[in-house]
Amino acid sequence: MQPFDALSIRAVLHEARPLIVGKRVDGINQLGRDEIIIALRDKHRLLGLFISAHATHGRICLISNDTDKASLDAKKNKQGVNFERYTPRQGNTRTVPPFCQFLRKHLTGATLIAVESQPGERIADFVFSCLDQVGTPSIKILTAEIMGKHSNLIVWEKSADRNILAASHAVTAEMSRHREVTANAPYIRPPGQDRPNIFTVSQKDLLEAAQSIEGMTPDMVQAWLSSNYAGLGRHLSKELAEASKVDSPQDGLSQEPMAQRLWQAVNKLQNLELLQADYFAYEDQSGYSLTGWSQYDDKKPIRRYKSANDLIEDYYRRLEAEQLYKQTRNHLLGELKQEIDRLQSRIDSASNHLPGQSALDLLKIKGDLILANMTQIAPGQTMLMAQNYVEDRDEMDAKSIEIALDTDSTPAQNAQSYYRQYARARAKSIAAAKSIKEAQDRKILMMERYESIEAAKDLNALRRLKDEFVGKKQTQLKDPKQSPRKAGGHKVLSVQSSDGWTIYVGRNRNENDYLLSKLGHPNDLWFHVLGQGGAHVLVKIPSSKQEPPQRTITEAADIAARLSKATHGTKVRVIYTQCKHVKKLAREKPGMVRYEQEKTIEIDTAKPMPQVMKNLFRLD
Repeated sequence: MQPFDALSIRAVLHEARPLIVGKRVDGINQLGRDEIIIALRDKHRLLGLFISAHATHGRICLISNDTDKASLDAKKNKQGVNFERYTPRQGNTRTVPPFCQFLRKHLTGATLIAVESQPGERIADFVFSCLDQVGTPSIKILTAEIMGKHSNLIVWEKSADRNILAASHAVTAEMSRHREVTANAPYIRPPGQDRPNIFTVSQKDLLEAAQSIEGMTPDMVQAWLSSNYAGLGRHLSKELAEASKVDSPQDGLSQEPMAQRLWQAVNKLQNLELLQADYFAYEDQSGYSLTGWSQYDDKKPIRRYKSANDLIEDYYRRLEAEQLYKQTRNHLLGELKQEIDRLQSRIDSASNHLPGQSALDLLKIKGDLILANMTQIAPGQTMLMAQNYVEDRDEMDAKSIEIALDTDSTPAQNAQSYYRQYARARAKSIAAAKSIKEAQDRKILMMERYESIEAAKDLNALRRLKDEFVGKKQTQLKDPKQSPRKAGGHKVLSVQSSDGWTIYVGRNRNENDYLLSKLGHPNDLWFHVLGQGGAHVLVKIPSSKQEPPQRTITEAADIAARLSKATHGTKVRVIYTQCKHVKKLAREKPGMVRYEQEKTIEIDTAKPMPQVMKNLFRLD
């Protein structure tokens, strides 16, 4: 790409100045941290002034030229420039950034009275005539400093103090010891370079210095310009070197010295009215030209433009779209590649746990042969050599087979052991095969999506594919078959006491938290073992607010004691109180509570398990 250089800002402002000076500010939007668009209006048209201090794509340009009211209502000018493509890039578009709020407060309704730029510098001052809140006129200046990573948008007041009012990016003294950019600090221009500026150098000084370039190649002239003059980037130095090149004798043109030809080109940079520009940009975004001195490569397609503003607006917008396309494409491909690799690992892992059919059959055969030879197995025998009556297989001896025996088990138990091994291996084989099939199907789907992303030609196609994939994923998540939980989200255990009262039991910290937060009412009774971790138990109190019988209280306490970390077979103390006296410690610590006005009951866990406990886990 080609950066927005000093010639670009000079050419853009040279065209824009007569169109925007004297216009009133109709509105201001902030698109990114360092990108704003100012709508300037008069009686006949609306112009959009786009100012970006982006570290890579910083530039200034008009985004709508000669816009009449009818096309303005359609948000499009006659050349197809659409305001809607300049949309805010913040995550929450309803929140106006502070810098934009400041600009709207102080500049809305103001008149742009001047546009000034420093020759050879990528700095532009937009001077506004404003009225403050009490109607006092003032001059405020919006300065765009487009200097790569040090780019910034700064608003300062034209006064003796030159105080900074706001900046898109604050620079404190800790961040930079050379220049501070904060509110109320004096505005100081960025330090210049100690080399002569190509846009202000005199003819005499340039011709004297350029005597040494006679006979140099364009590459050597380009290096000489870059090292001796400020205000030049690599691309502009190359164009000046091309302009200073002496024509060959075959061209039939006068052979002017290289220094003289160089001055003629520099003079046109200093006086743009003399520059007969040929505006074009390469389709591959490798660069653009505002001078036409560089002969474009016939092998590379180009785009031609009628104005410098049109070129800059289109070139950088397409460059941003292309880079966003590449970033989005690489991000999506990376996610799909990770998913494909994860699925392949799942397939490999499941394949390692997939026993062969012959190994499965061998386990069943051993069980069958043990039962067939039960009378031949002596007590304490460790190995059975049995004739294999099953059809020949590659993995086994067709005549006989050795079968290991457990000396502590009977022949029938040994046979059952092999049958159980066969059943477990068969179940594992079925589960592994199912897992492999699901992973393979999903891998095929991910590979199809990967190919679709690779084939997408532009950003819109990528976004459509992304929306389609996300939509399918959300549909799958909403499928009720995919979620084992019910609509309530929690399913805690409950049981009826011997007196018919409902007792709820939480088995983990989330269920314990749910009992207090959602299920429990202020007058319900809450039980927990004293000084130990354990289940929270809740006894629901009816609307009559009557106290539960002592037997119900004892059964609830018994459940809390037996579902705790207290040592079983001993006496355990359980506390209980009303839910309104139990408070959660913190939202990020579910299940942790403090309590007051508690009562204590002692439970002997050495006694037989009560019936209510058996009913809870259906052990009766």
